[in-house]
Amino acid sequence: IGHHVVVEEDCIIGDQCTVMHNSVIMARTVIGNNVVIGCNNTIGNYGFGYDKDENGNYQLLQHLGNVVIEDNAEIHNNVCIDRGTLGSTVIQENSKIDNHVHIAHNVIIGRNSLVIANSMIGGSVKIGANCWIAPSVSIKNQIEIGDDALLGMGAVVLKSVENGQTVIGNPAVSLEEHKSWSIVRKKLINKS
Repeated sequence: IGHHVVVEEDCIIGDQCTVMHNSVIMARTVIGNNVVIGCNNTIGNYGFGYDKDENGNYQLLQHLGNVVIEDNAEIHNNVCIDRGTLGSTVIQENSKIDNHVHIAHNVIIGRNSLVIANSMIGGSVKIGANCWIAPSVSIKNQIEIGDDALLGMGAVVLKSVENGQTVIGNPAVSLEEHKSWSIVRKKLINKS
């Protein structure tokens, strides 16, 4: 446990874990064995979920769930993982989360997946096993990413991704579709 770490009530932390300086582990978080948590992380705070009241003013929705980080996961530095609204936000075993990643409430990140720097995972996203989420990817809430998917650098994912599919661009499309559109663009440019 590093300097200035806060671990709130009712947390469970497994064996052989490392929690580095200035990280905050909020109430009811469950951390498995051999987990590494870097510096300056906030794990288990409430998410950014609001609804309008009868006067049209935004009111924070209660987040009653928790965060579960399974065995052998690694959370690098300056990461925010929001707790679930009713259930859990889950980082499955052997997944690795790079620096400056935001993981919203109710997200499930499948086993052995990599989420690289500056990525934003919207609420209730489900990411399959063995996925590669490249730097600066943004995934819209309630999207499903299949197993073995690859999301290219800076992709803005607005629809679900199939097992084994590679998507790139803004908005993200399959590699094949991107190649087809590139040919069309080149033809249009050459006509000008």
